[in-house]
Amino acid sequence: MSMLSDYRDWAAAQSAPRVSNWLREISEPDWSATVAHPLFDALAEARLAEPDFAAYMVQDYGFVDPFTALIGHAIGHAPSMHDRVVLGQFMGMLTSDENSTFQRTFETFGVADQAADYLPETRAFQQLLVDTGMHGGYAEMLAVLVVTEWLYLGWATRITRAEGLHPLYAEWIDLHDSPAFQEFVAWLCRRLDEEALTLGDDAFASMAERFRDTVAKERAFHDAVWARVTTR
Repeated sequence: MSMLSDYRDWAAAQSAPRVSNWLREISEPDWSATVAHPLFDALAEARLAEPDFAAYMVQDYGFVDPFTALIGHAIGHAPSMHDRVVLGQFMGMLTSDENSTFQRTFETFGVADQAADYLPETRAFQQLLVDTGMHGGYAEMLAVLVVTEWLYLGWATRITRAEGLHPLYAEWIDLHDSPAFQEFVAWLCRRLDEEALTLGDDAFASMAERFRDTVAKERAFHDAVWARVTTR
């Protein structure tokens, strides 16, 4: 049995099957553990101390450069101008609004982009982004983008914000629960669904494994950050 056959068996029992939903299911329990991570509750409830928030943002900022490069590769591999436009607009947001949030966080809390202090889990995720951009096909690139953005949408729309939350904490949440971001994530999932169904057995399996590996590395990253800030 191939992974494509597994998907087709699963799809036969669904009223409205989607590859993205199947991929999420086969990525449990890591998917739900990441969306429900205590790091995000502590952030939203103002229980994450400012130095710990800054430390988390330093680690997360480690993904911005390779992630931007991955989007560039995806734009180059995209099969249509429409895909290039949507991905290009997202890259614009990433390199302007989101990058600004990082930089103002570092300035406000007196920290720097401490690349030498990246956790092993951060470096492993960076390497996944680089490998996908250099060696993955368009569907694999979409799979990684779907995971990274859908998981962040998941936690940002799940948490409950405390009153009087620090503006930079709130801004970080705003970036990941806005209507525009929700629309982009929906587009990514739809495009992955469409592209995945054009793949043969081997390419489909590579795409699915890339999806699951990305989810596992997201969980490992957030577990490692949480362990660091709770033992400071």
